[in-house]
Amino acid sequence: MSGPQIDTRRLFFALWPDTATVEALVDWTRLAHDACGGRRMRADTLHLTLAFLGAVGTDRIPGLMELLRVPRGPAGTLALDRFGRFRGPRIVWAGPSAPAPWLAALHRSLWRDLERLGFPRPNEPFRPHVSLLRQAGDGDLAAIAPMRPIIWAAHRLVLVASAPRETGSYYEVLAEQDLGTA
Repeated sequence: MSGPQIDTRRLFFALWPDTATVEALVDWTRLAHDACGGRRMRADTLHLTLAFLGAVGTDRIPGLMELLRVPRGPAGTLALDRFGRFRGPRIVWAGPSAPAPWLAALHRSLWRDLERLGFPRPNEPFRPHVSLLRQAGDGDLAAIAPMRPIIWAAHRLVLVASAPRETGSYYEVLAEQDLGTA
């Protein structure tokens, strides 16, 4: 006999790009796809994950939304200037080649508050990136090195619910915070 069924949603916190950044990233998904094949991420799903929480009881969502009332800014700019690959999950991504101190501070601050709510911090290091392709092949990423970086003035921190479907995941922004920029 099992206990009562708990309603859950698959949640994560992320930086959400502005329209100009999305357009530039969509161009990069085309370049990466030409080299590697795979499934291109849709424009409405491009983001930089700060904290993936997985399946979370819906009763905890109000507390997570409250975290977006805690001042966390100002944010800054992020220079996306390289392609990379996660071989296991076959993901091709865009990311910065140099650390962004403001981003590392934002990540630490968010996880400090999440730990207070009982969420365990992942053991692996934070590797900021925007996924461009899933199920990518082994194409040569060096052959498509970006000619110039995408400069993203990141300021929109969001709590997102993800609903996986056959055609990919669909996202719903549950709450957001404008971080401002330095």
